[in-house]
Amino acid sequence: MSSTDLYEILGVSREASADEIKKSYRKLARQYHPDVNSDSGAEERFKEISVAYEILSDPQKRAQYDQYGTVGGPGGMGGGSPFGEGFGSINDLFEMFFGGGGGGAGRRQRRGEDIQRSVHQKLRDCLTEQHVELDIERRETCESCDGSRAEAGSKPETCRTCGGRGAVVQVRETLLGAMRTQTTCPTCRGDGVTVSDPCKSCRGTGFQYKKRRIDVSIPAGIDNGNLLQMSGMGHAAPGGGIPGDLYVQVTVEPDKQFQRDGSDLFVELPVHYTDLVSGATVDVPTLEGTEKLRIPAGTESHSQFTLRGHGLSRLRGHGKGNLHVRVKLYVPQKLNRQQKQLLSDLKEEDIKAEKKGGNFLYQLLNIR
Repeated sequence: MSSTDLYEILGVSREASADEIKKSYRKLARQYHPDVNSDSGAEERFKEISVAYEILSDPQKRAQYDQYGTVGGPGGMGGGSPFGEGFGSINDLFEMFFGGGGGGAGRRQRRGEDIQRSVHQKLRDCLTEQHVELDIERRETCESCDGSRAEAGSKPETCRTCGGRGAVVQVRETLLGAMRTQTTCPTCRGDGVTVSDPCKSCRGTGFQYKKRRIDVSIPAGIDNGNLLQMSGMGHAAPGGGIPGDLYVQVTVEPDKQFQRDGSDLFVELPVHYTDLVSGATVDVPTLEGTEKLRIPAGTESHSQFTLRGHGLSRLRGHGKGNLHVRVKLYVPQKLNRQQKQLLSDLKEEDIKAEKKGGNFLYQLLNIR
C-alpha cells in the first residue's frame, strides 16, 4: 500500500481540490463497497480507497503525504477510518452520501410490515369496477401510550448501550487501519430507547391489534393474478415509522364459455351447415348480452370474425378489447328418417353438380 500513489487510487490529480477528492471517493466507494460488490478483490479495493480518502481528505495528513510520501501510524499509513462513528453497512453509506452527515448512521426510521390478502371474482365482474370489503386484523399504534411503550406519567429513556443511535459499532485493527462495523443494538433492538415502566394496555409493545373492514376498489379489466397495492394500510411501524402496505391479489375464475387474452375475448359459436352454405345472421353471446353477426354464404367451419369493442376494458389504456368469434360446424347427433332422406337427396344433387364443377356441399358433408 505504501508504494501505491494515493492520488492514483482515487483517480485524481495531485492538484485536485477537496471537493474533487470527495466526489471521486464517493463514486468509487459506491462501486466497490462489499455490500453491493461481491467480485473478487472488491473488498481490498474498497479498503485502499477508504485509506486513501482518509489521508487526502485531511489537510495535515495530505500535506505530510505530499512531502514525505507517507504519514504516521500503523504500517506508515495512519489509523482510523474516513467514515466516522457508526459506519458499517450500505445503508450507512447512503446516509452519509445523501444526508445524515459526518458518516454517523444514527437511528433510521423503520417501516411496518405488509399485509397480503386475496379476492376471487368471475370474468363477468371484470366488465365494471367492483368494490369488495375485506376484514383484516392489523397492528396499530397503541392509543394509550401513542406508541411510546411507556405507561402514562413516564417516558422512554435513551438507551445507555448505544446512546440512542439504535446501533453499536465494533472496531478492529487491520493492516490498513481501523475498520468499523455496525450492528443493531442488543439492548434496545434498534429503537434507541428503553422503557422501565411499560404501558399496561399494550404491555410495552407500543401496538394493539385492531380488526378493520377495508373497502377495496377493483378496477374494470382486472386480470387474473394482478396485485393491488393500498399504501399505508398495512401494519404500523415501530417508533412512528412508515406503515406497511396492503396487497390484494385478484383471482379471476375461468369462464366455461369465454376464453381471455388480456382485454380480448374468444368464443366458439356452433352454426348449422345450412347457414354456412347459404349465409345467415346469427346471435352471438357476449358478457353483456347478445349481438348480431352476419355470416357470408360459403363460410367454412372454424372461420373467425371480430366484434370490435365487445371485450373487456383495457386496464392500462382506453376503450375495450374485441370479441373474436370462431364459427364451428354444427353436426346433428340424431336424425329422423325424413332428415336422412333430405341429406341423401342433397348429396346426390351435389354429386351431380360436381360433374359440372363445384361440389362445396359434398365437401361440407364429409368434413372430418
